[in-house]
Amino acid sequence: MIRILLITLISFYWQCSFTQGSDRKLLFIGMDGCRWDALETAATPALDELQSHAITNIDGLTEYPTWSATGWSGMLTGVWHTKHGVTENSFTGANYAKYPDFISRIEAYQSDLNTYSVVHWSPINTNIVQSVDTEVNVSSDLAVKEEAVRILTDLDPDVLFVAFDDVDHAGHVHGFLPTASGYLDAIEITDGYISEILSALHNRPGYAHEDWLVIVSTDHGGISAGHGGGTLEERSIFTIFSHPDINGIRNSRTIRTSTGIFNEAQFQPGTFASPIDQSPFLFGENQDFTRELWVKAWVYSEDPAFISNKDWDRGYYKGFVISAQSGQYWKVNIGDGTDRLDIQGGFIEPGKWHHLAVSFDRDGWMTAYEDGAVVGFAPMEKIGTIDAGLPLVINQDGTTTYAIDFDGSYKDIRIWNAVIAENTLVRWANVPITPDHPNYHNLLANWKCSDGTGNQLKDSSVHANHCQVTGSVNWKTNQSDTFRIFDYSELPRITDNALTALGWMCVPVQSVWDLDGKNWLEACDQTFVNHYSVSSSMTIFPNPAGDDFTIDLSDFGDVKQMLIYDFTGRFIKRMMPDNNSGLSKIDISDLHKGLYLLKADNGENVKVVKVVKK
Repeated sequence: MIRILLITLISFYWQCSFTQGSDRKLLFIGMDGCRWDALETAATPALDELQSHAITNIDGLTEYPTWSATGWSGMLTGVWHTKHGVTENSFTGANYAKYPDFISRIEAYQSDLNTYSVVHWSPINTNIVQSVDTEVNVSSDLAVKEEAVRILTDLDPDVLFVAFDDVDHAGHVHGFLPTASGYLDAIEITDGYISEILSALHNRPGYAHEDWLVIVSTDHGGISAGHGGGTLEERSIFTIFSHPDINGIRNSRTIRTSTGIFNEAQFQPGTFASPIDQSPFLFGENQDFTRELWVKAWVYSEDPAFISNKDWDRGYYKGFVISAQSGQYWKVNIGDGTDRLDIQGGFIEPGKWHHLAVSFDRDGWMTAYEDGAVVGFAPMEKIGTIDAGLPLVINQDGTTTYAIDFDGSYKDIRIWNAVIAENTLVRWANVPITPDHPNYHNLLANWKCSDGTGNQLKDSSVHANHCQVTGSVNWKTNQSDTFRIFDYSELPRITDNALTALGWMCVPVQSVWDLDGKNWLEACDQTFVNHYSVSSSMTIFPNPAGDDFTIDLSDFGDVKQMLIYDFTGRFIKRMMPDNNSGLSKIDISDLHKGLYLLKADNGENVKVVKVVKK
């Protein structure tokens, strides 16, 4: 109830501050292939200044595959590849007619707005952007900057989208690394271009009466070899939502750690284990299920299986497999004898524990997770029965004779007959399962792999379906290690950029659009504006204020209390007026510069006003 009230108040203030007597406008800047850790290493004064009045999310996520066409499509349309259809730079399968970009949606809602799109990588305009007043394709980032400055200086844009490409070019030449000097140089040059664009923005004759939101983001990250894969370095993005009335806020992922003493089961090459009762693991055509495990790699090449119930000789064969992949990566595959799905995961660092999980929603998506973060997903509607008559096997495929062996350790292998939600996976990944788990009744097996001796892996679930080991397990007793899980649940996805842009421009988002992102700022809510109004019965002066301001309560009755919140709805302080029926001086010397919400309550009515600390 409190959260709903605060959101409503925030929504009211964004509207009263920005839609009444002001002119909402949007500058959206895209930097192709820019890693956040490299951006922080580089000298970027323009972006640093933007962040001082911004919600900055340094650990956002895009999806696998991390191609530019996929990333820009998600950023501009607000939906994942499962809807916009683009999984490679050829744009094959694009469905922009059903899922258009946010500029086209703005044009459809209010066609008299002046919209511009200026890009270096021309496929953004020629393929993704469907409807824009002025489309400009140029051959260099310098030309992007010059055209953006010209538009801001000489014309009257309402929406200006610009996309730089040279950072991505530098990454392909020097590596997408915070230690690559050529990559850092490209970021610094781009920051210089952004500085000139922002100067042109601030020098507009009508800037004081315009209400600009500046968004900066990237379509993907990268590694030394490039991008396109599923490593966290390739999937990590950032978002900056900057406005003068926003106090600087930085959001980053939460790291959940668990350290303890345990027995480690290292499987020697050729060793495998299989549960005694195989019947619970026949999932047929319709049964949802989830597999998760901790794995630590030692030595392997090619694609040995971690856990499987299929003949891994062919990916389209019936069954599933979570396996290693050449180059120290991992992947998941499922097939029904005709069709197959594959998702490539990240880097399995030798000697380090990694948590891998895959949920299979048979009329939805196959979703892969690595150390708590979503790697990617793919629609499962074409996958039929996956039962091939082969057993479920740990450290081998279902035939138990696959030629490629894995030398590594396992811990806490869990199988569920349900789709386990992301927040539940993250919360429970590195802690023991108890009856408090929301899907406890769906747990088919939990082999902790901590027996310490013998040739069985004991199942700690209520089913006691133990695994028989064939071969040799090297039991390492009394081991100590830290198991890390990354919690991205409160951080943006690349699709949030489009929703935030639409919300800022007061475009009503329709449920039938079936968008995947969320708006990080409060959208226009005309029903709320109509219900509440800013009343002259409570006046603040001066506003903006310095260390204090005076509030006139003479026409508002006997005020019981006054509360101050920051613009995100976080409670800051409670105050009592020194004269609840007249003029009261309020001390705000302890507050940082920015926008605040003051709520006064007289027991019968509530009044809310905006206060700006300068």
